[in-house]
Amino acid sequence: MTAPLKIQHLRQFLLAADHGSFRLAAEGTHRSQAAVSAAMQDLEQQLGAPLFEAGKRAQLTPLGQAVAPLLRELLATHDRVLDAARQLGMGHTGPVSLAVMPSLADEWLPRLLERYARSHPDIRIRAVDESSQDVHRLVLNGEVQVGVAGQVPRTAEVAFTPVARDAFGLVCRKGHPLARRRGPVPWSSLASERLIGNATFDTLRNRQLGSGIDDPAMVVSNRASLLASVVSGLGVTVLPVLARPAADSGLAFVPLCEPTVERIVGVLTRKEETLLPSVAAMHALALRSLTQFTRRKGADLV
Repeated sequence: MTAPLKIQHLRQFLLAADHGSFRLAAEGTHRSQAAVSAAMQDLEQQLGAPLFEAGKRAQLTPLGQAVAPLLRELLATHDRVLDAARQLGMGHTGPVSLAVMPSLADEWLPRLLERYARSHPDIRIRAVDESSQDVHRLVLNGEVQVGVAGQVPRTAEVAFTPVARDAFGLVCRKGHPLARRRGPVPWSSLASERLIGNATFDTLRNRQLGSGIDDPAMVVSNRASLLASVVSGLGVTVLPVLARPAADSGLAFVPLCEPTVERIVGVLTRKEETLLPSVAAMHALALRSLTQFTRRKGADLV
């Protein structure tokens, strides 16, 4: 079996061919001239004929002239592939895909993507917002590499790292009577309200929290449109603490109690599967960013 060509020998051959000098080939590869001469003899043995004219300073034979473009192409391919592999290994390239539950998609997700893109400008990113159940499914099936969602019944193939203990509250206009009450209000207070449902309601259904939760008057899935609907007086809604509107939105967030309803929010990956460095960087950033966001929103850390 023929021994494989050595990359170092190819570099030395092409340097000698380009410059007509074994000395420059030696200097260019940090080897002695004797070592380069020995390497060229080895390369000639592998190819079966002389590459340099005998007794002349690095002058190519017809075979040397013929194989030089081929070896140059081989070396260029090697360098390109090696560089691509190194970029993947260092996390500078490689696709990253993640799925995030809707309550985090409008405010938290853009900040995460901006921070990641700033430190990884050459990474291709795909981000989708789905229900917590679907986020788990996408991670489990390998359709996305990182997920951020509420905790659902665990599966052996998905690793879930809890971050936040997220409670729920009423979102209404600041002048609403319930917003003027001090402290939390019971879920039963919503019985006389016109409720606008959203994706979060899937988590709240069938918990004996009232017919308005199980069958709201209208459903608006987009958070920006949802809050605009509340501002315009179409009704009130329920959101988790992590999705509470900003202070300057004109809306109030009133914690709900009796019963206290919480969800655990965390970051998901496939269990026992080594992540690409680019994905590992996204996973680590998602954990840090979600922790900071949880503190800023006033939710409890797990």
